[in-house]
Amino acid sequence: MKPISFPILGGALLGSLSVLLASCDVSSITGNASSFSGRVSVLGKPVSEAKVLLWQSSAKDGAKKIVETKTSKDGAFKLSIPSNKDKVSYLISEGGSIDGQDTDNLKMLSVLDSNSNKSVVINELTSVGSVWPNAQLINGNKISGSKTALAIGSGHVRHLVNTSNGKYGETLLNGLNLPNSETMVRLNVLSNLLALCGNSNTADGCSQLLNLTNSDNSLNALISIAKEPWAKASELYKLFTHQYPLNKAEQIREGATLPYLLFEPESFSLSIRLEGGGAMALGKMMFDDNANMWSGANWMPGSQSGVINSIGGGLTKFNSSGEALSPSPQGYNGQGLNGVGWGTGVSKNYAWVGTFNNKIGVFDLEDGKPVGPATVDGEIGQLQAVTTAANGDVWIADNTKDHMIRFPDGDYKNGERLTIKGLQAPFGIAVDQQNRVWVTSSYNNKLTIFPGENPEAVKTIDIALGARGVAIDSKGNAWVAQQTDSATLVLPPGVSKAPPRPTTIMQEFMQGLEYAKANPQQTSSGMIALISPDLKMIKSDIAKGDVYIPWGVSIDGNDNVWVANLFGSSLMHICGANTSNCPEGKTTGDVIHDYQSGVIQMNTDVIIDDAGNIWSANNWYDENAVINKSYLGRTSTFAGGQGFVVTYGVAGPVKNPLLGVVRRPE
Repeated sequence: MKPISFPILGGALLGSLSVLLASCDVSSITGNASSFSGRVSVLGKPVSEAKVLLWQSSAKDGAKKIVETKTSKDGAFKLSIPSNKDKVSYLISEGGSIDGQDTDNLKMLSVLDSNSNKSVVINELTSVGSVWPNAQLINGNKISGSKTALAIGSGHVRHLVNTSNGKYGETLLNGLNLPNSETMVRLNVLSNLLALCGNSNTADGCSQLLNLTNSDNSLNALISIAKEPWAKASELYKLFTHQYPLNKAEQIREGATLPYLLFEPESFSLSIRLEGGGAMALGKMMFDDNANMWSGANWMPGSQSGVINSIGGGLTKFNSSGEALSPSPQGYNGQGLNGVGWGTGVSKNYAWVGTFNNKIGVFDLEDGKPVGPATVDGEIGQLQAVTTAANGDVWIADNTKDHMIRFPDGDYKNGERLTIKGLQAPFGIAVDQQNRVWVTSSYNNKLTIFPGENPEAVKTIDIALGARGVAIDSKGNAWVAQQTDSATLVLPPGVSKAPPRPTTIMQEFMQGLEYAKANPQQTSSGMIALISPDLKMIKSDIAKGDVYIPWGVSIDGNDNVWVANLFGSSLMHICGANTSNCPEGKTTGDVIHDYQSGVIQMNTDVIIDDAGNIWSANNWYDENAVINKSYLGRTSTFAGGQGFVVTYGVAGPVKNPLLGVVRRPE
């Protein structure tokens, strides 16, 4: 595999070499180095006499301070960066003076990326945009993590801000994001809160900000908010409205950056929607060991597809920065694939997809080259989950033929079709620390568990109907998404008998959507089950009344639980079995927060990257277009969810790929 390349790291930048070598690693400034100029400002005003620190970080060497200098009267500075493609470079400003007044609590950040060419700005916007994708990696002045974590954190800054000019990033400004979410207005309010520490007239506001976040400077305040953006959202918004009062004559808040929040937010989380590469109606998402994200598409972008008539998509691939690598609109194909359900997996060497047209696609991780379809020793049906065990075995759920398919050691030419006693409509799969395979059913109320080396030794546990995702935490507990509240079918008003078992996956989806539409007053359905390693039901009704058709489930590096809330169009964060990693007052099974954004559509999966960001799959968009029995005019292409969403900084980082159970970074 090719090594990960970082989006910046000391590119060609102008300016003269003028560095203060005190307290720096002199040995690091040898060989090739690039000089550049910069500026420190707050709300457009220069920060003079600010200390500017250049740091570089790598997985091998950690974070080290390279050089430091001070800004001139106009906030300018010049530095030289040692060129090293394997290191992330970032700048921190501390203190300084604005309009002759000291700003002792002012601290800001700019993580350099490919935009930081020839010049760099450190200001309130670059601080917010640099903190959120890196929030889980920052400790004091150090940004540290694995090679993949650093690549992700530095690579996503440019979506929010341009560190070259201190303004907004192009992705934030595009039509997918700017008019469709609160991300810009939240970013602006956060920037204005930081700016309170750069103005002697708002010293009391700065003190309130630091007290609310239990911080000693403005940068640490941002980090605190990024990690728990819901925790003090109301108090922070009130602080903003008080410090930036409304000018009644002008009807604009004085000094506030436009646009700003007009209403109190539920949180200060920041989400960005990304697209391309054939990404429409994505089902399951997976990372490989180079932080590339892979996901199969139900339908092809631009098509008028839905659950009745459809043209299926292929396999999509995005790099660690969220840039499409697969071709649009079809994605990777070449194996006759026609639509991928909730079946995308990654093994040591390959990306796998299970399709609606009875094929198992296999692709080379390097370049998406097709190497399949896989060979199986029997007839297969329409497929769902694809999961790789810690020992390398790949398991696939044959949803319509009621079988499991195993590829020992991930050999795609050696698939075995296994009949598991009592198994019906297998959907989600997880493999625990004992190499036991946990399988949900989309048709009955059974969770099936069997040893991977002895599939005949089957055990079951009763759960609610309509199970989807299942995930195993570090203690061996299973967390299961159940789309109903009962182990028996409850018919909606006006429906006299249960529908027959669907023969295709799309028929099943249509039945589920029609069931929901039959009761338009309904606003919740389903719950999460927690089952112990010895197959005891610990809790069956987690988030009941809060979730609305839960789907994918993932465990983060803190052992907390994340659920893709399909009809709720949200990402649900739940306190896991290790309550020491939960907020005060929360216990196992409690909902910590329900993340919402206009860019988050009806989603079927939520996964955690190595830097602690959440990636979610927009699967459906317009529910009327999903059941497209006739031509719908201008909305006929609206069935599939648009791209995917990254919500920054809110989860415990993990080590990818997911092979067996969740792993914390090493």
